[in-house]
Amino acid sequence: HSFSQRYFYSDRYIRSRTHSNNLRRKDGSASLEVPTYAFLCVGGEGPDLDKSVLVDSVHCSGDMLELASILSIERNANVHVFALEHRYYGKSYPEFNDGSSPVTNDNLVYLSSRQALADLAHFVQYARDAYNLSNDVPFITFGGSYPGVLAAWSRLKFPHLIHAAVSNSAPLQVILDFPQYLDVMANDLSNPMVGGSPQCLDIIQKGHDEIGSLLQEGRNDTNDNSDGDGDNAILQESNREKVAALFNLCNGAKALEDEKSLNAFLGDGVVNINVQENDPSCEGDLCNIDKMCHFIVAESDESGSNSASASPMEVLSKLSKLQSDSCTDISWEDTIEYLSSPEDGMEDGLRSWLWQTCTEMGFYQTCKVGSNCPFGKGYHTLDADLEICERAFGIDGTSVAQNVEDTLNFYGGWDIESSRILSVNGDIDPWSSMSYSNSGRTNEDLASYWSFGASHHFWTHKVLSTDGLGIMNTRKFIYEWVFEVLDDLETNVEDKNIGLSIK
Repeated sequence: HSFSQRYFYSDRYIRSRTHSNNLRRKDGSASLEVPTYAFLCVGGEGPDLDKSVLVDSVHCSGDMLELASILSIERNANVHVFALEHRYYGKSYPEFNDGSSPVTNDNLVYLSSRQALADLAHFVQYARDAYNLSNDVPFITFGGSYPGVLAAWSRLKFPHLIHAAVSNSAPLQVILDFPQYLDVMANDLSNPMVGGSPQCLDIIQKGHDEIGSLLQEGRNDTNDNSDGDGDNAILQESNREKVAALFNLCNGAKALEDEKSLNAFLGDGVVNINVQENDPSCEGDLCNIDKMCHFIVAESDESGSNSASASPMEVLSKLSKLQSDSCTDISWEDTIEYLSSPEDGMEDGLRSWLWQTCTEMGFYQTCKVGSNCPFGKGYHTLDADLEICERAFGIDGTSVAQNVEDTLNFYGGWDIESSRILSVNGDIDPWSSMSYSNSGRTNEDLASYWSFGASHHFWTHKVLSTDGLGIMNTRKFIYEWVFEVLDDLETNVEDKNIGLSIK
């Protein structure tokens, strides 16, 4: 098979076509005119990258590109900026001689973070040759989410090639069972700082409890050979019809007869609540925590001042119908069929990332009994995710657990042994629970910063006038940290960490 990997390059931050990296010291001595750097935006899971990745995008704009501009304008530096697409995503799929899909089970064996890091290392060496960058031009990697993990791991595994890494919203502590994700979501929905409230969370939780109770009503008695069996069956059917109508389920009440479909419906939330992408300044209806929670509380009005107030379940029904006017397909078997299809699975890298969760990462967002999960507690268990791995890829649950453990041991998780890695995380981001910032570790070689009130690497997005002070301060911290690691490149001093002699 063959493999071509797509990358992007921009020279708009190049002030001079010649460069030298006898870089200036902190005291300003031994400075030459054109210090030169290379910044690499690391690609990862999700949709295609395109040319906007080095112009304005969610990936590396607010940190990497803004910093390149500052260095170019204020420090008269040359900054080469690159973006590298991850294998098996976007346009960077391998082609196989037999013409088969790259995301069949047999062909996905060439997809892993270790192979992606090897690609990155190869690309750095390629870029040095293709763009005439000498070995004393330092490369710094940037990324958010899984690309932020790769940015950190690139510094860990290839310190002779990567001088430093900015690792945004990166869950370095891979984990199989990940109930912490939904626990953080619950905290967000009750957090007044982002427009949540305890009442908002309470209504969402009670709504799911109400649905669960309705669907379970009469079920405990169905194994009794009593005269009430027929009445129970009628009651259950009536309750399923009510829920199906309230939430516009495709196939109506029949969709709820399947236990696994019901579990997915309740365990993953009967409404779409995406706190991970929370944008305080978004303009659409119900587009962030603040607007959604205001709607939920206003519709419920449990104080009784609203004579037309709805039950928590009815409030969620109203929200669901506002979010989508088409029916919701909750079929578990349809989901398995879709995830198992090499034809459908290439869309937005869906099957590729799912493969990586089964073979490396885990991160299964379960909703446990006794947790603070806002959805149906006890309905999304680890068994559901492991069934997907088994049926979509033929990987059994024991192997999935071992794969995650192997990844943790290979990279170190929170105990990563490296230097010059900056971990930046937003406390509203559910992924932050597995970040280095949340590890409790202290290492003078590994910097960390909390962006309070911020969602998933929000500061890497395009810079806007609506960005709050916290986001601006986060970017400022990143810029100053990178300035420091670049200023530490002193003239004629061997850097023992990266094995290069800076001359």
